[in-house]
Amino acid sequence: YISDTPTSIVSNLKNIGYTCVAMHPYYETGWSRNAVYPTMGFDETHFIDDFDQTKLLRKYITDQELYESIVERYESKKANEDLFIMSISMQNHGGYTEKYPNFNEQIRTLGASYSDANQYLSLLHESDKALEYLISYFQSVDDPVEIVFFGDHQPPLKNAFYEELYGKKLSERTTAEGLQQYAVPFFLWANYDIPEQNGVILSPNYLGVLTAQTAGLPLTGYMNFL
Repeated sequence: YISDTPTSIVSNLKNIGYTCVAMHPYYETGWSRNAVYPTMGFDETHFIDDFDQTKLLRKYITDQELYESIVERYESKKANEDLFIMSISMQNHGGYTEKYPNFNEQIRTLGASYSDANQYLSLLHESDKALEYLISYFQSVDDPVEIVFFGDHQPPLKNAFYEELYGKKLSERTTAEGLQQYAVPFFLWANYDIPEQNGVILSPNYLGVLTAQTAGLPLTGYMNFL
């Protein structure tokens, strides 16, 4: 559906001199990213062949490897080069039923009945450690840095696990309870002072506006409308 350059956070940042980089440690043909990303205006695209393919957890490149690549790109930037890096990780992609010799699951608190949830939560445990590395690194740099971290959906775990969380059959949920399964948390962190907020709920179309506001970037007319 992307056949010409759309107005987006990418084009907005390019208009004020940013270098825009897309990173995804998987195959470039997925969702036609190799065609869509350049059309969106990304100056650089990095796919699976640009990452160390020995750094695997289960069968996907780790979050740690992705974050180290972000740090490496930051450290190689030119003087006074402003960077926007959009990264889509692969480490925790479903499903969660197979066992892998290269993954020692650490979280087993939910018992054998929820083996997929145990694996997913164990993957989150590894993600937490990688994220600690990323934030710790950018805490110490001189440039102002903003990190926006969000997901696009909840994990496809067995219905029995979600029924355990709800305390009822999925068919017995209210509409409001059903919508909870389509909400994902996000956080926005910066290495400079920003207002601290908790429990912020918004839809993805507003996330770019919040990102720009927090970074002190100029807002377009459409962003001001939103």
